[in-house]
Amino acid sequence: MRHSWGLGVGLVLLVIAAIGSYWAISRPQQPRPNPAVDITGKPKLVVLVVFDQMRGDYIKKWQPLFGDGGFKRLQADGAWFTNCHYPYAYTLTAPGHSSLVTGTSPNKHGVIANDWWDREYGEQVASTTPPPPERERMIAGPYRRKSESVGDSLLNTLMGKARVASMSIKERAAILMAALRAQLCYWFDTSNGRFHTSPYYRPEPHSWANAFNRPKPADRWLGKTWDRFNPKLDYVKYSGPDDFPSEGTGYLQGQTFPHPFKYGETKKKKADVQNYYDAVTNSPMGSELLLDFAKTAIVAEKLGQADTVDLLCISFTSNDYIGHTWGPDSQEVLDITLRSDAIMKELLDFLDDKVGKGNYTLAMSADHGVGPLVEFAKKEGKTAGRVAPELLSSMAEDFLNKKYLPKGEKAPWLLPLKRPTAWIYLNPTTITEHLLCQKDVERALADWYEAQPGVEKAFTFTDMLNEPKEPSNLYTMVKRSFHPDCSGDVMVILERYHMFSPPSLAENPEKNSSYRATHGTPHPYDTHVPLLVMGPRIQPGVRDQRIEPQTMASILAEALGVPPPKDAEYPVPAGLFKE
Repeated sequence: MRHSWGLGVGLVLLVIAAIGSYWAISRPQQPRPNPAVDITGKPKLVVLVVFDQMRGDYIKKWQPLFGDGGFKRLQADGAWFTNCHYPYAYTLTAPGHSSLVTGTSPNKHGVIANDWWDREYGEQVASTTPPPPERERMIAGPYRRKSESVGDSLLNTLMGKARVASMSIKERAAILMAALRAQLCYWFDTSNGRFHTSPYYRPEPHSWANAFNRPKPADRWLGKTWDRFNPKLDYVKYSGPDDFPSEGTGYLQGQTFPHPFKYGETKKKKADVQNYYDAVTNSPMGSELLLDFAKTAIVAEKLGQADTVDLLCISFTSNDYIGHTWGPDSQEVLDITLRSDAIMKELLDFLDDKVGKGNYTLAMSADHGVGPLVEFAKKEGKTAGRVAPELLSSMAEDFLNKKYLPKGEKAPWLLPLKRPTAWIYLNPTTITEHLLCQKDVERALADWYEAQPGVEKAFTFTDMLNEPKEPSNLYTMVKRSFHPDCSGDVMVILERYHMFSPPSLAENPEKNSSYRATHGTPHPYDTHVPLLVMGPRIQPGVRDQRIEPQTMASILAEALGVPPPKDAEYPVPAGLFKE
């Protein structure tokens, strides 16, 4: 199991942070377009590529380090939107992937987080958890996404003539990008080293998927190491030191290069094997593995080979795991970004060969950005800190006990979340038993939070239902992350460069070793992501106007020749497509 104190499973709450010199980056160079590329036809294949946790500034500041044919090709032959930001507060994997393909925010599509409390059934659920009737069969699926995706629009428009394929290392990424009835949806299982699907989509994996899994391709790195992609490059010059004290160690991978791939040391076979597969996904080799699987799927399913058009969605997860472990200013994140450039080149070359230049459209973005390691921010002169996670649970209950009960008495004020989220859920039974008003308890708790060190602001469920006449930008972003069916009763926003995690974490790299930096805030370093699109009719060029990643759904729909998803709120940017 992956360890997580942070927002990847919901423990790090919203952080308000200042950007400072982060945005003082020179305008990127616009490479010359390739005149040989046909941009006038209609695509046979439309591809969405997501690099999980790829912050928007990465492909600017590291542009000179990329090779030819990968990101530089997208930047030259495609449109590059440099000022793309999510408009909502809780920037996580599940909401991000859902937003990209639905064209709307969590307040409409309903995927507010990776996990939340299901008020109807009284239990905590993940974004792909099936309802109770399907629970025993563990049929993971997109049950909780309330808005249709661009893949749904494609299948509804071209019934029986088009196909939708979606894949990732993460289950939630693959499922939430896919159409409700996608013909192909796969993700990687670190318990056994195989790609698998859900009975929601099909009873058994495709024969070609079984053939791919049979020789255990994920085992090829056992006993080997992950070292720097470009040994001649001065990594310190372009990132940070390789041994920054508060970096994590991953899955027995260590803080510094080279990082080994090995079994765990618990003497429990299943856990020790999973440690190895977790290490693979917590490295660039996870991206290599996924690309191999995607190429196999394209060939076996003949995607882009029919008279109609297909949609392929690929989300590369390993960037996210690496960023959480070593932080965005690490040599490891620089390395995975350089390797992502190489991955993109390999994918584009493969599509040129199998589908043909001018026969496909490829769009690239990310589900969220990431904030710096707290200790790195301090080193840069910023006010930063780690806040005790108990503020979300025992400390909050202590406050409510003292406020509402006789001295020494206690009550269960909070619902029992196994995986804490950005929303705090009050126990309605306790409130009723003590004849209290729900909104008064919400307000009291929110006011208490706002008096705590490191806390910037707290919003309540009632606040979200009663919008002020002149709402602040922060209120609006939080409301776009709010859905009354599943959001909690109080949301806490920490001060800049703060995160919920044990304050002692910096002194113990082995503790919570794969989760040292995080995301999930309304701050620009978490909302800023890249957006590039290349293909037929696309007008190349660097574009600096501010847009939202949800624009992606309309862009993909236009490329596919189908209507945007019903809830899509953001149109295609003016002038992106040639008439």
